[in-house]
Amino acid sequence: MSKISTLLFVLCWSFLIWSPLAWPETRIVTDTLELGFSADGSLVSASACFPSRNSLQAKCETFGTRGVVSHQGRPEGDSDDWREQSTRDDTQIELFFENSSGASVKWKVPLDGYLLELETEDAGTIGIYSDAAFRPREAAGFGAWLEQTRYLGMSDGVVSQLGLDEEETTRLAATQWIGFRKRFWALLASRSGGLEGQVQTGAETLDAGISFDPGTEPVDSFLIYLGPVEPDVLRSADPALAGVLYAGLWFWLRWICFGLFYLFSWISMAIPSWGLAIVALSVTVNILMRPLSRIADHFQQQVHATEARLAPELQRIKKEYKGEEQAAKTLALYKTERVHPLYSLKSMMGVAVVIPIFIGAFDMLAENIHLLDASFLWIADLSRSDALMKLPFSLPFFGSDLNLLPFLMTGLSIVASAMHNPPALNAGLRKKQVRNMFLMAIGFFALFYTFPAGMVLYWTSNNLISVIKSLWTRRDNQGLQQTEGPK
Repeated sequence: MSKISTLLFVLCWSFLIWSPLAWPETRIVTDTLELGFSADGSLVSASACFPSRNSLQAKCETFGTRGVVSHQGRPEGDSDDWREQSTRDDTQIELFFENSSGASVKWKVPLDGYLLELETEDAGTIGIYSDAAFRPREAAGFGAWLEQTRYLGMSDGVVSQLGLDEEETTRLAATQWIGFRKRFWALLASRSGGLEGQVQTGAETLDAGISFDPGTEPVDSFLIYLGPVEPDVLRSADPALAGVLYAGLWFWLRWICFGLFYLFSWISMAIPSWGLAIVALSVTVNILMRPLSRIADHFQQQVHATEARLAPELQRIKKEYKGEEQAAKTLALYKTERVHPLYSLKSMMGVAVVIPIFIGAFDMLAENIHLLDASFLWIADLSRSDALMKLPFSLPFFGSDLNLLPFLMTGLSIVASAMHNPPALNAGLRKKQVRNMFLMAIGFFALFYTFPAGMVLYWTSNNLISVIKSLWTRRDNQGLQQTEGPK
């Protein structure tokens, strides 16, 4: 062995020997958790697994390997003389670590579930931390925004969020739960009376860390949630934890997300493929929304008819008059035709119907852990962009993957736009509207290109439904014209 190799070996071995968190002395494995504890009762390493509904392979995540929940700064006089006792019953494993100075740490680990109980006495400051194992997956564009790690604080059911790159905020407080999460997993702590602590933030911060202020009593009791961000699992740990989901939305949008989540869950019970279940969700939502869509279409047709009737006179006014005189002539025309100046807002009815469902479906699919590692056709993971192939170069924002689904989505959108032919519109107005729809399709392409495949698949299915509807309408119109004959 060379001198350099020998030196490296000695340095590494010395680090392992002297690092207090290097080797967990006690390892606990349950149906859902794998935990490693050091001799003083710190939770050194932690992994959680969530069983997959439509696959034999569970979804697992490592929260940390060098210190996940630890206590520091014990009172003077503490020694390294820690003793451990453990008991086990049908529901949990209890670990008790006691120091000769009187400090103690007690853990209760459930045999099934993700909610741990921690009780400390004179054990110093408690903190929760992540390391490189918990860093977000690499993604481009808006996909990277979805994957980011962020701090959470929950008070009275209201969740506040904080990015790791925040440079001004260094403290976080909450009355219910406090901790951090990334897209599908969370590490959160709770204590009666609330928690407040110092958070690790800054432009170069990659890992989360919160050091909690000590409690007022010698004995401090915590609940630690270490598991998936999934509605049923969160509620089983604490009903309030469901507030972690879709936290950035208004309450009524959150209810839409939950409604779509359970609708999607019911569909997935009948359809074993998550990709096909997303397509079926799109079809089902379109069917359920049909009554409202018909009302919106009726308003849209009224707006088209009004636009077609007013267009010639409005063009003349715009050509012959300027400024205030043009505005006065336009208002006079509206009054003569008994048209409200804001009549075009009727067309917004369709948007008011579609947009909330659109947002709800996207947020629900974005945070749906069931799509993690779920494959469909050429897509290896529906929770990431479809990545048909790797490009030999990388584009700013768009990354280095060639994603096929956004092209299919945009192609279907352009076809639907080209087939858009409201009978009330004249050729000029129709051309203008189709042009606007083309531009919107291109904008959606840029927006969706880096989105996860499950989200893009949902909108692609919507666009396919629009094309089918247009074909059906065109066939009906042609049949009606043949029935009526030439006039």
